[in-house]
Amino acid sequence: MKNCSRTLLIFMFTLFLPLLLSDLNAQQLKWYKVYYNGLQAMERGEYSEAVEHFKACLKVKNVDRKKTRAYGTTFIQYFPHRELGIALYHLGMKEEARKHLIISLNQQPSLRAKRYLQLIKESDTDGPPTSESVSTKPSVPEKPLPPTNTEANNMNLVGERLSIAVLPFSSQGIGTELQDIDFLDKLITGFVNSGRFKVIERAQLERILEEQKLGLSGIIDPTTAAEIGKGIGVDAVILGSVTRAGNSLSIDARLIDTENATIISAQDAYSNKLSIYQIAEMVNQLAEKFKKDLPIVQGLVINVQGNRVTLDIGLKKGLKKGMKCLVYREGDPIVHPVTKEVIGRIINQVCEVRITEIFPAYSMAETTKILSGQPQKLDKVITK
Repeated sequence: MKNCSRTLLIFMFTLFLPLLLSDLNAQQLKWYKVYYNGLQAMERGEYSEAVEHFKACLKVKNVDRKKTRAYGTTFIQYFPHRELGIALYHLGMKEEARKHLIISLNQQPSLRAKRYLQLIKESDTDGPPTSESVSTKPSVPEKPLPPTNTEANNMNLVGERLSIAVLPFSSQGIGTELQDIDFLDKLITGFVNSGRFKVIERAQLERILEEQKLGLSGIIDPTTAAEIGKGIGVDAVILGSVTRAGNSLSIDARLIDTENATIISAQDAYSNKLSIYQIAEMVNQLAEKFKKDLPIVQGLVINVQGNRVTLDIGLKKGLKKGMKCLVYREGDPIVHPVTKEVIGRIINQVCEVRITEIFPAYSMAETTKILSGQPQKLDKVITK
């Protein structure tokens, strides 16, 4: 009887083993699709779903790399540890997020991983919890809530928005079928259509560069790009790269402050299709990411000490270190001559400041440009 049972087990194992192996191989072949699903979940803000996707990917391939073979001759940027860490950060699981971000940085350093690791460090230094804030439930930080388009449209948009110049991106592996695409024009169009920035037009950019005897050749680092931007008089420059690997295309971009060459924001876009329509969608997606990362918000000056200014807006409003703000003061009312209704107030632009330290409910800034005077307590402020 025992021999019969053993024979039956061996037969069943032999019968189903190929099917099991086939299923495992199929899963392994499709790991890149699971990774892409995780990225899409991140875009939708569905971080719990993203965590499951990235954890599944790590069971198959557990090394972050800029170039990982997906199938055949197709390569993709693959950062499962980094993206998992970011998703966990948004879910309030900071320690586990920290672990995966450190692993990612050790395997393949990236600005995105450094930025989120810094956010975790900054949240650790916000001060010890008070007795009122101690809870048995895990602490989940509030996600920044940048204003919606409707809210932004209802704001009194004092002054100009952040002025930027989009510099030519470096390219790698573009191929003959894509070499005729003018990526620079598409990038400029994408940032103009976002409505968030004051974008220098290409013709104007080329004219200014010629007048200033500046060139675009050899722009390979933030410092050089910042010098170009300062020469043409913009707040920041967009610099980046377009990389093709097989049938996939990725765009990586950085917004660089022209005053100190620091990177204010870094974003990317990815697609596994190479159509003109898809490339345009990628560019628009990239511009929207920058727009969301640098929201237009308003607040008040609550303290002034020398050239250091404290604002009542911080991480919870979507602010980040390096962002520029305009300080302004409202004056006499503007009265309609017929209806006698107060339709506004005279605006006095006081100065510009740059965020140097950021906390959940407030931020510290330093004065960078005097426009009409020194900032005062209760002056209003708006992000550029």
